[in-house]
Amino acid sequence: MAGMSELTVRAINITVLSFCSLELLILLFSFPRFKLKDRASRIFYAKMLVSTFTIVCYTISIIIGDDYSNPISVIVHAVAYIGIYAVYMLYILYIIENVNNSAGHTVVIDLVTYITIGIGVVGSLLWMFSMFNNSVSELSSHHLRYGRVFVIGHLGSFILILTSVILLIKHRKILGDRETLVLMSMPVLMLSAILLEPVARGIELRYPCIVLEFLIVYTQHHTELEVKQEIRETQGMKQRMTLATGRMKPHYLYNVLTTIYYLCDTSPEKAQSAIGIFSEYLRSTLEAMERDEPVEFSWELKEIRSYLALEKIRFGDRLNVEYDIEYDEFLIPPLTVQALVENAVDHGISAAENGGTVRIVTRKLSDGGAQIRVFDDGVGFDVSELERPASGHDGIRSVRERLSRAMGADMTVTSSVDKGTTAIITIRPQKKH
Repeated sequence: MAGMSELTVRAINITVLSFCSLELLILLFSFPRFKLKDRASRIFYAKMLVSTFTIVCYTISIIIGDDYSNPISVIVHAVAYIGIYAVYMLYILYIIENVNNSAGHTVVIDLVTYITIGIGVVGSLLWMFSMFNNSVSELSSHHLRYGRVFVIGHLGSFILILTSVILLIKHRKILGDRETLVLMSMPVLMLSAILLEPVARGIELRYPCIVLEFLIVYTQHHTELEVKQEIRETQGMKQRMTLATGRMKPHYLYNVLTTIYYLCDTSPEKAQSAIGIFSEYLRSTLEAMERDEPVEFSWELKEIRSYLALEKIRFGDRLNVEYDIEYDEFLIPPLTVQALVENAVDHGISAAENGGTVRIVTRKLSDGGAQIRVFDDGVGFDVSELERPASGHDGIRSVRERLSRAMGADMTVTSSVDKGTTAIITIRPQKKH
């Protein structure tokens, strides 16, 4: 590198940056427009747009030989400060928020967002100011002496890079190791480029690293997101059908009909009553198949009572049911609470040697919202299993997702082995716009 002439370095930079510009332009124009409906994709696209504009302008400035002297070039570099570092940080923040919300965790990132934007704006202004007041002196085409103002402004990029790394490491469990490594490609590549700059002797490394980061994130993250979205949509349809039809699964229908069959010999009156309850239950659940909009909890409670009445016939004294309904004038996605009750009976009470109790409690909150608690004193389970997709708790996760999507509601689940499980749904009043 030491023996390369300035003309050779300039030619290499023009070639490399021209290739980078071409790659980003191809990526921009090939980016599917339907993906822009997703906020994370819009931020990613905006980052590509700003980076493409920056690299193209920088390439042109090198070709005409005024890369750091032209005011327009200086402004372009300052905009890159926001576009390449701050927008990346916003992208990471949204990914973390979105993944946590999907898992039922609440993450407040508004303050970090404002600080990120503030650092980007202040850093770019200091960078521009340092260029125009001669705080940066050009020694040659690719060697600069940095002034104090420029260095202070440039620290913003390191702060944003370090913060993004810390956030990714902090949330690596919820993101997953592969996702964390993919999203960490930008800070790792940028830091590598900065450390290698003294050895490169004027050859531009940052922008090629930015293009490489785009390719990694796009191919490994956004393509996978698209596949996951298709899977979620397919599963969502199945979940809605499952939730809408309650426990109308083959084994449930078999259990209910078998119970009624034996009651016909032992207690015809109970059999007749069970048939009436079951027919009403079927009518209501089939009605729920036609809609997925929120319903009054009083309707949901009626379904729960019908379901538990049928299960009480099947389990007898092994199943106790308690209601403590203080408030029912609120909306909820149909058959979500019932799904929790079914889970309590099937996985909590039925597995307990002596059976147990299912208790349903509702309260009106001081802010006008509502809280629902579904408790069982059955066998319980390890709640850490909820975060593992293959753990068999898809029902609870799908209920949490429906509540969050339809109502913005929160659901927490606590459980202890051999002590029971409690699910708490908190519904806040909808904001009026």
